[in-house]
Amino acid sequence: MPTKKNKLMIVSNDLGYGEVKASIDGEYINQPSVVAKVEDQAGNDPVDHNDENRVEQTVNSLLENLDATINMKRYLVGLLASNSTLARTTFDINSQNGKSSTDLSLILPLSLIAGKAVQEAYEKGENIFDPISVKVVMTTALPINEVGSAESTIREQYANRFTKGKHVVVLNNFDTPISVTIEFVAVRVFKEGEVATVIGIQHGPRELINSLVKYIKKNYPDRADDAEDLIQDSKNVLGIDIGQGTTDMAMTSNGKADLAASNSIQEGYGTVLRYAWKNLPKMRRHFPCKDVIEFTNVLNEPAKTKLDKEKQEIATEAVASSTGSLVESIKQNLNDALNENNRLEVIYVFGGGSIPLGEQTDLKEQLQSALESFMSSAVLVWVDKEYAQKLNEIGLQLLAEALAKKFE
Repeated sequence: MPTKKNKLMIVSNDLGYGEVKASIDGEYINQPSVVAKVEDQAGNDPVDHNDENRVEQTVNSLLENLDATINMKRYLVGLLASNSTLARTTFDINSQNGKSSTDLSLILPLSLIAGKAVQEAYEKGENIFDPISVKVVMTTALPINEVGSAESTIREQYANRFTKGKHVVVLNNFDTPISVTIEFVAVRVFKEGEVATVIGIQHGPRELINSLVKYIKKNYPDRADDAEDLIQDSKNVLGIDIGQGTTDMAMTSNGKADLAASNSIQEGYGTVLRYAWKNLPKMRRHFPCKDVIEFTNVLNEPAKTKLDKEKQEIATEAVASSTGSLVESIKQNLNDALNENNRLEVIYVFGGGSIPLGEQTDLKEQLQSALESFMSSAVLVWVDKEYAQKLNEIGLQLLAEALAKKFE
């Protein structure tokens, strides 16, 4: 059978410890960073490939129902894995090896790219049960400390995992499996936090700029007249990217990335959730909870019953008692940053962890107190919920689009 060749796919891949935020050919995707290995090939019932209605429905929802075989191993991926009763695998936030060498760092993006390739082939009216082949350019990011110094080869090693050969992904959603061959033409690896402040904010959508300006005008009325200039023209900037497994402190000094003053804290909001889950059995009131994923679901899903509400209250109490270490670490690292550069003009706080920590702890007050103790005039900008988790992805998408132009 002939292999269907699609156009060059443009992928930006912000692979977080908790969630993967990606853009594939302009479609924004947000999925849990989790897989579940399927043993004995006992997966979901496959869809009859001759049933046109079910094929269409399955293709349309394919990214939320990824059942993929990669290197002879079968996995439920992302949302499907998160909702599964199978044993689930997530990034180990306590591992010293980082994300770049893990199986998940390949399985997640390969599965999403394969799923999107099938959707695009279907939209073109192609026979998706013929082998599909795609070429890809991709940008991605790693924590600052994992990337290391300028002499480190981690970026090259990580990129080579994608570019060294073609990858075959088999999707098992139908009674006739779909084979997708992925060839990475180019992969570029950037630093988390830095790509958000240097690229995402400076060159992102106007709506993002407007939200940041609005925050400054509301919280710093004496700086209202120069709010726009602070966002667009500041040369001394600190980005505090609170993720799930790490918190990246990305410093820009005199308009250039400051490698010496940038740092990763080996804690994130996922660390808080893990501490809370592990401490749950020790609490006066507690309930059985399989893993951190189930604990997070209890915490975030709407409570439908009185019992659900009680469990949610217990989970919230467990989280509240587990935030102290992270809050203190962020404050200490801000103190270090101010020692390195006391000419900071703007400090951005963003990432998935910035939202709950900003709402449920005194982190804002702690950081403001640190600024006052250094007599710093920097404005502290908490990025709006709509963009807090997307800043790295926005920067990566812009870089991916620029990279793709080299191969047109």
